[in-house]
Amino acid sequence: MRRAAPSTAPAPDRTAGIVTRLLAAVIDAAVIGAVSGLLYLGVSGLVFMLRPGSFSWPQPDLIVSLPLLIVLTTVYLTSGWATTGRSYGAGLIGVRVLSERRQLLGWTRAGIRAVFCVIFPIGLLWAAVSPTRRSIQDILLGSMVIYDWRKDGGMAVIVPITDVRDPGSLL
Repeated sequence: MRRAAPSTAPAPDRTAGIVTRLLAAVIDAAVIGAVSGLLYLGVSGLVFMLRPGSFSWPQPDLIVSLPLLIVLTTVYLTSGWATTGRSYGAGLIGVRVLSERRQLLGWTRAGIRAVFCVIFPIGLLWAAVSPTRRSIQDILLGSMVIYDWRKDGGMAVIVPITDVRDPGSLL
């Protein structure tokens, strides 16, 4: 009888490290880039429909583009963290943002965390040297990023840390 290979997946209550967080952030940046590109094409299409004879591709100003990108990213992260604890990148990588009590952050704290992450992204690198693997944003707001690879779209009941010892409670 063959034995099953031991799992190399991290424990579900363990805080995610810097590499996992960066991978999720790269995926999220690609999502934001794609959404921004689609928004640009939508605006360009609207301009073309309104003025087809004098159409030229819009040249976005940094004064307009940067605040729009900041707002778009903040809304994207806030909505993911407040509703499921995951952005698209976090869902693909298998992590979730929760409060220290293992609950969803809620809209206010998720929004503040998103603003801090967008305005001060270097604070996320603190997770690389922190013994608890928490970023500056996590420390200030009482949040944490844990491994959670369930394929539930983030909708499963969050398992309290005391129940993690029972493998049946994770299913």
